[in-house]
Amino acid sequence: MALDKPIRDYEAVRSWADGLKKQWGDDILVEEPEMLVALEEFCAFVAEDPDAIIGKLFRIRKADNERVLSVKWRTHYADKVKEFRVRPGATDGMRQGTSVLSFMIHNGVLIQV
Repeated sequence: MALDKPIRDYEAVRSWADGLKKQWGDDILVEEPEMLVALEEFCAFVAEDPDAIIGKLFRIRKADNERVLSVKWRTHYADKVKEFRVRPGATDGMRQGTSVLSFMIHNGVLIQV
């Protein structure tokens, strides 16, 4: 799946970049463009764009209309990151998986694989 627009134009990617900048003080995605490449490859791997991925990871709880993490989708994407790390042809799957996890963490989703 090809993305509909440049990867930096997605809101979730801007949130990621902002979080990294607050944490490290620099634009890490400029210094380490392979992190963006990893996310693009993950998006192709799951056939979804960055905003769709983050959108699925949250749901509105019916009881109180609170926005909460979806356990179902968090488990799904944790499994997908595991698959992504060991996919055939991956040259540095572990590092790429770490970049994807960083993207999720800076969008409010803690996933441990």
